[in-house]
Amino acid sequence: MRESPDQIREMTPRATDASSVTGLIRTIVGPDWLRTYGIAAGMAALLSFTAANNTGPLPLPARLLYWLVLMFGGTLIAQITGRLLDRFTNLGLWQTITAMMLMITPAISVFAWLVTAAVNRQPPQAANLPVYVPPVLVISLAMATLHVMVRREPVQSHAFAPDVKTEPGATFRERLPFKFRHADIHALEAEDHYLRVHTSTGDTLILMRLYDAIRELDGIEGSQTHRSWWVAKDAVTDIRRADGRVILALKGDFSAPVSRSYQKALKQDGWL
Repeated sequence: MRESPDQIREMTPRATDASSVTGLIRTIVGPDWLRTYGIAAGMAALLSFTAANNTGPLPLPARLLYWLVLMFGGTLIAQITGRLLDRFTNLGLWQTITAMMLMITPAISVFAWLVTAAVNRQPPQAANLPVYVPPVLVISLAMATLHVMVRREPVQSHAFAPDVKTEPGATFRERLPFKFRHADIHALEAEDHYLRVHTSTGDTLILMRLYDAIRELDGIEGSQTHRSWWVAKDAVTDIRRADGRVILALKGDFSAPVSRSYQKALKQDGWL
């Protein structure tokens, strides 16, 4: 979460940092795609060696290829769906898992139905489609849970190197009323589809999602502490703990919560 001046992580990879193909992959499935698809490959290997879903008659290489196609395809469907939910909704943990399951189960069931028909070299039979729903439902639950757990890492913004002339958070500041544009930004608080911006000159409401706002705050070192809060590191004046809960006291005599799901990452990066 802390960045040395000469090692600034960009929220979106620059063309000089990654190939266009890698950039496209990251845009579609997120920065944790390698870990996610590594897990999918491991699950495919396990299902192959246990000959799951009556795939025993297939030779091992064909069985492995079959499960790799199913797991990679299903994971891609789950990741795209999850990122769309992250981008356009502000659901809680269980709401996100439920919404993902309802959306990806039909899609992955159809995908598995078509792939299996292709492997068997016969046209897909409509009567066989319902057979895929129960096992896919179980896999969808695992994929939805995996997506939510991976996404629990706090979203961060980073300080610029000293030679960067741009005002910290310049893009975001342009969205604020004039009197707030040059104030110190202490925290952002999501309120439905609005965003309350806490600054050194008071607070104001703008129509914007927290997820989008954080990506315009590079130049200000800070981190998401809760699904509805982002906090500037320089604004923290005290850390309060009670009954397992952590509260950050901030400049301006107000406080921001730290949810349990973010505590570990924030502690590792020296916030707590």
